[in-house]
Amino acid sequence: MPGTKGAQREAVFGKVQVISGESGCRFPFCTSLLIDDELKALIDPGAGYQRLNELKHEVPIDIVINTHYHYDHIAYNHLFESSRIVINEKEAQCFRNRSSIGSLIGMEEVYGRAWVEGWLERIADPGAEQSPFSPQNNHNWWLSTSRVDGEYKWGDVMDFGKTVMHVIGAPGHSAGFSCMYFPGQGIVYVADLDLTDFGPWYGGSDGDIDLFISSCETIAGVDAELFITGHEKGILSRKDFRAGLKVFLDVIGRRDEKILSLLSSPLSLEDLVGLGPIYGKRYHEDAWVYMWEFIMVKKHVRRMVVRGEVIEENGRFVAAR
Repeated sequence: MPGTKGAQREAVFGKVQVISGESGCRFPFCTSLLIDDELKALIDPGAGYQRLNELKHEVPIDIVINTHYHYDHIAYNHLFESSRIVINEKEAQCFRNRSSIGSLIGMEEVYGRAWVEGWLERIADPGAEQSPFSPQNNHNWWLSTSRVDGEYKWGDVMDFGKTVMHVIGAPGHSAGFSCMYFPGQGIVYVADLDLTDFGPWYGGSDGDIDLFISSCETIAGVDAELFITGHEKGILSRKDFRAGLKVFLDVIGRRDEKILSLLSSPLSLEDLVGLGPIYGKRYHEDAWVYMWEFIMVKKHVRRMVVRGEVIEENGRFVAAR
């Protein structure tokens, strides 16, 4: 493996190079992949401004591929003004009409349509006040969702010359979330199936707990030797990824247990969310963290109602006895 240079390419697999994100690939940064082939592609330009700006001057990128629309995976699309920008067909509307982001990520569900319009005004302003724990008002949102030049579908096979990439649909994290499999190199980029200690994230209106679990099972079955996460864990063997995946998914059950323990007496959804069972109350000063908490807790409660573990009584929820 080469030493660090320029955009800090930490590993190379044929024509595929891993670019480590800033801050140890912790949110709001992510791992990016460079395909330095006849057709030069960059997957998920979220590694950080400095690293990707260096890369831009080293390699003429033909196409930028986003696995999904979340900030940390699209943040620096705008650096590549001469490149084609593509994203999955299910989320391409986010780059054609930014209001769609408000619908998918949860703003409209939690705060209403007018709040989305205010958000659009804030991200259009480079000097907007920033939120404490999320990139909700970052101007990169505005810059990097300004255009889309093409869409891909789940099941597509992209040919870059000597490198072939299979697009695998993995909904649950987002509606169009995609993993990128390189059979010739024996690697798969799993992006936000990332095995972080926080656990699975399905905090958008388009997130789904059961689809997330199913997608993890699908990706665990991919015939790859190495699994590359978008955050923190990095490059894992198949054995380590599968072992880590069990621990990762077990977080969902622990969240259920915590929520059930808080529902020993009836609570409204708002009161339950206010206790911060997933993120913690202290992070609720950030409107987006509260939004994610609200949506994730709501998904857990509704799922447990269906399973008979929680009962809804007059708009309040209580653990079944």
